[in-house]
Parts: sequence; structure tokens; C-alpha cells
Amino acid sequence: MIKVFLVDNHPIMRQGLASVLEKNEGFEVVGGANNAQDALSQIGELKPDIVIMDAFRGGGDYSKDIAMIQQKYDKAKVFVLTDSTRENDFLRAIGAGVKGYLSKASEVSQLIDAIRLVASEGAIVYSSTLAKLFDSTLQDTNRRLDQLSQREKEILNLVARGYGNKEIASRCFISEATVKAHLRRIAEKMDVKNRAEAVATAIHRGLIDITPDSPTG
Repeated sequence: MIKVFLVDNHPIMRQGLASVLEKNEGFEVVGGANNAQDALSQIGELKPDIVIMDAFRGGGDYSKDIAMIQQKYDKAKVFVLTDSTRENDFLRAIGAGVKGYLSKASEVSQLIDAIRLVASEGAIVYSSTLAKLFDSTLQDTNRRLDQLSQREKEILNLVARGYGNKEIASRCFISEATVKAHLRRIAEKMDVKNRAEAVATAIHRGLIDITPDSPTG
């Protein structure tokens, strides 16, 4: 049974999608929410396999919500179902760790097949144009991650665990200024805007693995 959680600010959209999914064998819609913030606590309790959401509704960019869900609940695979046809939106979603990306104009059969593939560990994109872009994006991301030094990977791992610059400096026996310099180089090499994007990308590609560890002061 594939357990699905729906995130959409339109209740009618959630109800309609739930009805479509549950008419197909092997699907159970376990819950829904208006937005990612409202969804977080429910996802932790309901433990869905798939979280379906539109990260670019109304022309906005909610890709940070994808990263937030994937970082906190790595077993819940985020699937984007969207009206957006913008290349940059697709790239942002991939960078945030999305596991599936499909247009709302797709056939129901395509959606069902795609969700099943995502649930079984396969990221899927049905548009041939986006599929090519998807492949090249992952290859490019891997090349950028390979450019990181061991020290940069170590610092990125500590950032992912929630440590601040001062704590990282103490643990690595370097100055805060050096930590900041490393973070700038990491951002440049990975072609991201900030540490959050760097962490999301690194986790998605398996460069770093977050295990329970509480920062100490």
C-alpha cells in the first residue's frame, strides 16, 4: 500500500486528487494540509510514502518547502504536481530534493504510474524535454559535488547537523573567518545561493548523511 499525503491550498483540489488516487488499487490517502508548515507535524505522525504538492502555485516559489520536508522526513518522497512549465522551477525542485515532477495536465494513468515509480525509489519525469534536463542536471550536480575538498565536505556536514560558524570553527580547529571562506567556496562550487540550498543538494545526492547529533555549546 502506497500511503500518500496531499499538500494544496485548495481543499477541492485535495479532495479531487484523493478520489482519483483511491480509485486505484494500492493507494491510501492518509491526510492533507493547506501548506508545508501545516503538513510537517502530520507527516511525522502519519508517515506517508509520498507527499504530493505544487511547489510553484500562483507563480510563487515554494521549493524551500520541499527541502524542509525532505530534510526532516527523508523517507517521505516529495512529488511535485504543477502547472508550471518554467525550466528554472524544475531546476529549483531538483535542487531541493524532489523525487518526482509532473504536469497537472498529465493523464491520470501517467500520474498513477509515476507515483508508483517514485515510491519504489525511482525519480520520474514524463516530459521528454524535462527528462533530458533532469539527467543533465543530476550529472552537473554530481560534478560540482566532486569538486568539494574533504574539509569542505566536513564543514557542509556540520552545517547540515545544525552547527553555527563558531561551533564549526571550534570543532575543526580553525577560525570563524576560515569557516566563512570555506562556505563561500562551497556555494561557488555548488552554484547555490546559501548554505540551506547547499545542504539540500548534498543530502539529495547522498554526499552527506545526517544522523542524530545535538550541537553542543
